[in-house]
Amino acid sequence: MNTGVEKQKETFEDIYSESNNWSYWDDTDPLTRYLLDRRLQIGVKNLMKMTNSSPQDWDVLVICGGVGGEGSVLANIGFRSVTVSDISENAMQGCQLRDSRLKTKVMNAENLDIPDESYDLVLVQDGLHHLPRPVLGLTEMIRVAKKAVIMIEPHAGIVANLLGTEWEAHGGAVNYVFRWNKLMFEQAVKSYVLQMPCQIEVIRLWNHNLVMDKVGKICGGGQRGKVVVQLCYFLLDLFARWLGNMAIGLLIKNDPIDNHN
Repeated sequence: MNTGVEKQKETFEDIYSESNNWSYWDDTDPLTRYLLDRRLQIGVKNLMKMTNSSPQDWDVLVICGGVGGEGSVLANIGFRSVTVSDISENAMQGCQLRDSRLKTKVMNAENLDIPDESYDLVLVQDGLHHLPRPVLGLTEMIRVAKKAVIMIEPHAGIVANLLGTEWEAHGGAVNYVFRWNKLMFEQAVKSYVLQMPCQIEVIRLWNHNLVMDKVGKICGGGQRGKVVVQLCYFLLDLFARWLGNMAIGLLIKNDPIDNHN
């Protein structure tokens, strides 16, 4: 059976070639930074609250990490060590050039070539739905996480069904846009960890950054645009519990080892 992994690798090697510009990840404009950082900040803030810890206590692996944009955000937040992985060697080369603070590993997210519990935290943002087998990607994250997993992916629901894209094409590779909800996340986690004690939380929110970027710029951009977009997201998130298009899945492993040291 053709799993699509080789075609995915070929396509993303081309996407992350030197001819493409990824400098927006290093933009310091307040509006841009808010849009890039928002979901990661929410996920990390909730994880730290649930574990009564701080980022300095954790090392983190980012899967499907591209040129390390999310990795740089996590390094800025203050994580002890940040490693970025991707199936594309070009992406990892770009990551090393972008941010020398980040460690890199070329790995297939469906078959991470590292031992169990190698990193305190394993995180993905908008990466699982590019995989041929997204649930396998999640269970690999759980396997190599010592303490916790953060998954930031599209949420299945009314809005997604009506307005969301079902298929995405990247060069020669086509992927189905796999969407999650709380029940799906819980079932995928529990079927893998079985009766191991754990905490599972799914946060539902809105994410329409392309639209919000336009709104913010119409309102003046910069700090003023950021404030307007923050207000827009605040109002939208009042209804996120029922209609939000984005899911942040949190898994915390509660084993006999003190997870906060």
